[in-house]
Amino acid sequence: MKGVKERIMDAAVELFYKKGFAATGVREIAKKAGVSTSMINYHFGSKMGILKEIMEVLFEKLIEEFKVTNLDGKPLEERIRIAIKALVKSIKNNEKMFRIMLMQIPDEESDLIEYRASKVREIIYSVFKNHFEGFGDEKHFEILGPALSGMIFSHFILKDIIPQVSGIEYPENFYDTYADYIADLYLHGALSIINKNK
Repeated sequence: MKGVKERIMDAAVELFYKKGFAATGVREIAKKAGVSTSMINYHFGSKMGILKEIMEVLFEKLIEEFKVTNLDGKPLEERIRIAIKALVKSIKNNEKMFRIMLMQIPDEESDLIEYRASKVREIIYSVFKNHFEGFGDEKHFEILGPALSGMIFSHFILKDIIPQVSGIEYPENFYDTYADYIADLYLHGALSIINKNK
């Protein structure tokens, strides 16, 4: 049986994902978790404390997935391919937390916004490290990093809409090829993929 803290986290993830952070109340989380509101205050301090914990757990999982991949010493293209696969796998396995982290932080929570930015920067920079030295600034990183993360993240943000627009359901093996497809698109561009598939 799950402990109190884990039940609170699970309940909050479900509710924040379905209803949004702002629309979810502490009493609602407590009821879904089968605990009193005082247990939420004891373990997290507040609803914002739960959101912070969700982000911390998510980034721990993402960074752990990167450590397992061991990107050090590999050529840039191989690092990018491995990193994309690791990110896609980890985001897919933690999709609700990922969407909460990306889309549910209130604008006035500058500490959480900066925490998110620093962790995403840490992940992306670990892929490109040593490839921006000598430029004198980080403009290349500021373009290439967000382009890569945008390509990976957009699927998970738009996942519910894409089948409605395209009329195509995701096949069972979708994620087996998704990471490779994104890597090819990022590294070689759309035209090379279109020409390759002719």
